[in-house]
Amino acid sequence: MILLKNDLLTVSILDPLEDRDKLGSRYCAGGYIWQVEDVKLGPLLSGPFFPVPATGFDGQGAPEVFETALGSDAARVGDEICVLGVGKVLRESPVKPFHVRDNPRVLQFADWNVETHPTEVVLRTSQTFRDQAVHILRRVRLKGRQLESRTEVMNTGERTVPLRWFAHPFFPPVETLCRFSLECSLPSNPAFSLDEDGFVRRNPNYDWDKGFFQPVQLSFGYPLRVEQKHPKLGTLEVVCDFPVASLPIWGNARTFSFEPYYHTLLEPGATASWSIFYRF
Repeated sequence: MILLKNDLLTVSILDPLEDRDKLGSRYCAGGYIWQVEDVKLGPLLSGPFFPVPATGFDGQGAPEVFETALGSDAARVGDEICVLGVGKVLRESPVKPFHVRDNPRVLQFADWNVETHPTEVVLRTSQTFRDQAVHILRRVRLKGRQLESRTEVMNTGERTVPLRWFAHPFFPPVETLCRFSLECSLPSNPAFSLDEDGFVRRNPNYDWDKGFFQPVQLSFGYPLRVEQKHPKLGTLEVVCDFPVASLPIWGNARTFSFEPYYHTLLEPGATASWSIFYRF
């Protein structure tokens, strides 16, 4: 485990080589934020089964996902493909289109170069699949009570890469959950609602052991700020400095998560970069 520390917070980040028992096909292995602990209040992040030890599939903390998989457009069952930030993955499910949720077997993890400092870690990897190739830089930096998770992807191959990424932070569940800075609405559903102040709320009568996934209808294409309620902190803030392409929310009895997506087409030689900030 890689630790970033100051006198306020300790951040645990998975080592992409030493912590492979906690990794899988789903989440980016470089810069995976496993937990953030307040020196006085303890752990601040949750997970689908937290505090039970998490699996590589379910995870915890504040992982990030590249849904882009090089070669997935032509792969058949039994073929290998290249999931960005993860490595070579076996396509073993006939479900279309391909998604890592349905194909959990990692054949070969990507190699990451890791540079650590007391309050910052920088991780780099290069991945190639046929005529497509990318270089990924991940930087996680702690400054005071702010944690920045930054991603840069350069297309070093010969073909355009359709880049699709999202953050998946897990927070402890509370009845009043969060408020988004962009105008939004929720379709009628049994689990979540919006109150008169614009906060997303959990229905206390819903069976949360089953979990519930709900896309939010949002003014997409703009940066986003989120006020997230927290049982220990009262409120924390999350800032997405990228144009949000979509935003589902999900929760179960142990956790709640909003999932801001970033989409772009990355031409050969081009670089895309973006950050998500957590202010605890």
